[in-house]
Amino acid sequence: MQTNLKLTHLTLGVANLGISERFYGDVLGLPTKRVDDQVEIRWTDAFLLILTASPPAGRGKFHFGFRVGRPEEVDRWAERLREKGVEIVIGPSGDNGRRQLYCIDPDDYKIEIYSEASS
Repeated sequence: MQTNLKLTHLTLGVANLGISERFYGDVLGLPTKRVDDQVEIRWTDAFLLILTASPPAGRGKFHFGFRVGRPEEVDRWAERLREKGVEIVIGPSGDNGRRQLYCIDPDDYKIEIYSEASS
């Protein structure tokens, strides 16, 4: 059976909405918008990340990733994250043209920033 399900949003519970809003807005440079008691981060009309004031639980097996266009961008992100005091737990590293790093957000969510191999 073929499915037409498309991922449209992800909600993350965060311990401190203001700190997370600054991390995703100021550190990662994403467009944040405060809506009532949550923060919305929209990528076009296709995807919405929602931050809610609810302490996270069960984070150990969860991460999400941002793809960038070129391997060099991963290294630039590593520099930016270090300058902002963000913990990088893996990388930047990679092989076969793929490059990635993993960092930790204010609620211990693991975030991957990666580039695919050029074709």
